[in-house]
Amino acid sequence: MTGSSVAYWLGENPDFDGTVLVVEPDWTYASAQTTRAQNSIRSQFTNPLNIEMSMFGMDFIEHFHGNVEVDGESPQLNFRGTGYLFLADDDEAYERLRAESVDQLAAGAEVAMMRPAELAERFPYFDTSQVTGGRLGGMREGSFDGWAFFQGIRTRALHRGAVYVKDAVVGIDVAAGRARTVRLASGRTVDAGWVVNAAGCHARDVAAMVGLSLPVEPRARTSFVFDCRRPIDAIVPLTITPAGVHFRREQHHYMCGAVPDQDDAVAVDDLVARVDEFEELIWPVLARYVPQFDEVRVVTSWGGQYDWNTLDHNLVIGPSAELENFLFANGFSGHGLQQGPAAGRAISELITYGAFRTIDLSPLGYHRIASGSPIRETALI
Repeated sequence: MTGSSVAYWLGENPDFDGTVLVVEPDWTYASAQTTRAQNSIRSQFTNPLNIEMSMFGMDFIEHFHGNVEVDGESPQLNFRGTGYLFLADDDEAYERLRAESVDQLAAGAEVAMMRPAELAERFPYFDTSQVTGGRLGGMREGSFDGWAFFQGIRTRALHRGAVYVKDAVVGIDVAAGRARTVRLASGRTVDAGWVVNAAGCHARDVAAMVGLSLPVEPRARTSFVFDCRRPIDAIVPLTITPAGVHFRREQHHYMCGAVPDQDDAVAVDDLVARVDEFEELIWPVLARYVPQFDEVRVVTSWGGQYDWNTLDHNLVIGPSAELENFLFANGFSGHGLQQGPAAGRAISELITYGAFRTIDLSPLGYHRIASGSPIRETALI
């Protein structure tokens, strides 16, 4: 998503007069985290820049056909607005959600605080005795077809002249404070005016090619789809429980996941589904909050990864002081699909104009990595 979004926005900008090459080692995208995501979008973050980036993603989705159409055709996004519901199980947690909602509302997000009686009326399948309340987002939050989202952006980028090659970057030559040449596994070398590191969980290795460190590591996440013997006849928002388990409706089934008990770095090629997590970690929580979920069956599961920024769980974007033309777009920590349009636009602005023009993402620059100065995001899923 990130690399194709950069290519898309450069192609859309009449002020950009260069050429774009996207180097993609996984030509099928089978191991890309973009295709292994749970395909949702929200505005309920605690960092105002994350709110703004995701709200732009919502705007992009709202006008998806016009944004990506080629000869009048575009993929069917099938967006389903449900909102996100963050639950609290004590007064302290509820007050924390309420305090966060003040900043979210100020940033333009649509959220509402709800006590158990309101939750019971809106979502009658909940056991509201388990909670002190929750925070519900508006209907611009929801889920969509992530493959269609990505393919629409990629196809439009190709239409605008971007070139994609099946290859892998094995080295980057640096001279006089600039990345000069990119070396590929095929033996080809490419002279580069700009190099964008959009390598996801491989980003740390690419950064090391130019002598820079990046605190981004792969963290395993497993997604499950299950059905329920007693289906729920109501909207099921993407619900985040205090235990870290989340779930939502996925057409005629339900999708869920959780933060593992041992959330350590894994190998970059480790895409194994941790199937034991469902019965050991997830199912007891599901049944606690939704009694109908005491009778469920896993339909499928798959493994994926977050490109986890260990400093502060936020995007790193822009250049370092050492290399002005090597740009980071890494460490989304699970937000990459929904924030991809905003990040791609921001990188295209740096390349074309030398500065951010729409959303000022300079606080999320590499300088905070170099100085070890985190900018926190606490609303993590």
